[in-house]
Amino acid sequence: MREILKFALILIVLIIVQKTLIWLISVTEYGITPDVVLIGVVYIGIIRGRIAGTIAGFVSGLIVDLLSFTFIGLMALSKTVSGFISGFFYNENKTERYLSGYMFVLICFISSAVNNMIYYFIYFQGSGLGFNDLLLRYVLPTSIYTAVVSVFPVIFMMKKKSGR
Repeated sequence: MREILKFALILIVLIIVQKTLIWLISVTEYGITPDVVLIGVVYIGIIRGRIAGTIAGFVSGLIVDLLSFTFIGLMALSKTVSGFISGFFYNENKTERYLSGYMFVLICFISSAVNNMIYYFIYFQGSGLGFNDLLLRYVLPTSIYTAVVSVFPVIFMMKKKSGR
C-alpha cells in the first residue's frame, strides 16, 4: 500500500510539473517539451511490471486529458500502451541496472516514441500533415527531448546508489 501511495505521489507531482512549469523549457516553434509524466510511468513499469505500468499510464494519461480539455482519452490511450511497453523491461534481477544506467534513457526513448506516435498520429488525423512531417516535427523531437531529460533521474539514482 505504501508503494502505491509513493507511485501516486510521484505521478501527481510530475503531472503538476508537466501542466504548470514544463512550458518554460519548450523548444522550437512547435512547442516541443519533454514528457516528464511518461518518465514516471516508465519508472513504475520497470519497477513493478506491465500491469502496474499500464495502470499508471492510464490513470496519469486520463488525469492529463482531463486537465487539458482536448481529446479525452487520447493521452490515456498513448500512456497506457507506453506503460505496458515499459513493463516488458521488468526484471527483479536487472531493475537496479536498468534504473541507474543508459538503459533507462533508452527505455524512455522507446516508450516515448510509441506514446508520441499514437498521440500525434491520432491528434493530427485529417490535418494534411504526412507521416514524415509528424515524425520529424513532433514524434522524434519530443522523444529525444524526453530521453535527454530522463538522464536526470539516472544521475539521481547513481548518486543515491553511491551514497552521496
